[in-house]
Amino acid sequence: MRKLVICLALATVAVSCKKISAGGNKGTLKLEEGVERYSDDHQVGGEGHGHGTAHGTEHAEKAQVSIDLNGVALKGFANGMEDSMIKYLKSGQYETATEDGLKSVWYNFDNVNFKTGSSSQLEAGSQEQLANLAKILKAFPDAKIKIGGYTDKTGDEAKNVKLSQDRANFIKAELSKLGVTGQIVSAEGYGSQYATIDAKASDAERASDRKMAVRFTK
Repeated sequence: MRKLVICLALATVAVSCKKISAGGNKGTLKLEEGVERYSDDHQVGGEGHGHGTAHGTEHAEKAQVSIDLNGVALKGFANGMEDSMIKYLKSGQYETATEDGLKSVWYNFDNVNFKTGSSSQLEAGSQEQLANLAKILKAFPDAKIKIGGYTDKTGDEAKNVKLSQDRANFIKAELSKLGVTGQIVSAEGYGSQYATIDAKASDAERASDRKMAVRFTK
């Protein structure tokens, strides 16, 4: 009887060793010191974290797509600035729109960013979106735009207004170099006038207030 008990015990140990060897440490759940449980119900992945934008906020990385501009392919974001502006112009609504109706619809640049504190130095990749905007305007020569510059609520407001105005003027000058001077009606810096995030919020939270945008005008 004693031999039978010993044999059964040895068999149990052998089976356990074989299971651990086959599974390795995959799916190991720590229960208490010296005790491990192996599970086939593995949790894979989890929350995904994207790359920081130029403003420092984190978001899921957006993939650029090909956007049709009357047979010419532009690289941009789905439902981004270029895509939205082209869809609007193709709809024919601009021809009948009034100035009052156009005032409330702005298109934020989603790939044009200035270096911190600068009004004349753009981050790498910004020129591509400016070139796209120039191509859109050339494809619709009757369309006219206004450029707007914005800051967050931090700092001296007079300096914010000047910085946003200088940046708006710079964007206008860059577009003018691309041959669409006659379609740019004006450029205005609004400072923090339309900022919505409290100055005490984190830099990442305030990022949405620091932007450049355009709208159609007559």
